[in-house]
Amino acid sequence: MKNPDWRKIKLAAFFLTSAFFVIFYAGLAFSESPAKEAEEKPAPPEKTGPFEGFTGIPGAKYVGSETCGACHEKEVKEFQRSTHARINIPSEAVKAQGCEMCHGPASLHVDASGGKDNIINPRKDPNACFACHLDKKMEFRLPYHHPVLEGKMSCTDCHSPHGEEVRPWTATTLHGVNEACFKCHKEQRGPFVWEHEGIREGCTTCHKVHGSIHEKMLIARDNNLCLRCHTQVNFPMIGKQSHAGRLPQGSCFSAGCHTAVHGSNFDDHLRY
Repeated sequence: MKNPDWRKIKLAAFFLTSAFFVIFYAGLAFSESPAKEAEEKPAPPEKTGPFEGFTGIPGAKYVGSETCGACHEKEVKEFQRSTHARINIPSEAVKAQGCEMCHGPASLHVDASGGKDNIINPRKDPNACFACHLDKKMEFRLPYHHPVLEGKMSCTDCHSPHGEEVRPWTATTLHGVNEACFKCHKEQRGPFVWEHEGIREGCTTCHKVHGSIHEKMLIARDNNLCLRCHTQVNFPMIGKQSHAGRLPQGSCFSAGCHTAVHGSNFDDHLRY
């Protein structure tokens, strides 16, 4: 009697086992009814925040900024001289132009002779801004940020989207580089007897105004922030004194030294 060819036996067993599993799972697939599949289909994910997803007004059509000017004459004139007015896509296929780029199609608003529920208000829903400014939406998700996504403030608290007297490409006031911040942070305005000259350059010299990975929305952590400006060739000399033994004690503003970082009325080294 010949010895069995175990290689052929193992190969045959492999194909039989594979065929069994193919038939088994195919039977399971066909046994599931379409109705049951529909029932077990997972529900769409819930919105993770109050302003997830920017949509227009259902059933509304675009009417053009000229129609808006019939009632909102002042706003339309201001908008024509604003930064946002420079955004123009001349094409018959693109209906969203002018006012309706941000406020959505306005036909229902016009038919109802006004109303707040039939038009998009960027003051209430910042997704009108995020449709273009996606980078700012991501910054608002950083650990330290202004509470825009939480609905406690809006983009228009700091920016004037159709104001003509604004700084180009930021839509903040031309009257002072810090005026948008001072509307809320009045205690930092001064005047101070000894001012921090860096404030003249603007709050954004030290702060990321939308969001940051650092506390107080700073652009850098601890002493690294101050040393962006306050460094010398003979470092660790800063000013006329060596800071070699002081820098390890903590940040310039938390180690009990220069605690009045915006300005002081009592000490020329910005101490309280």
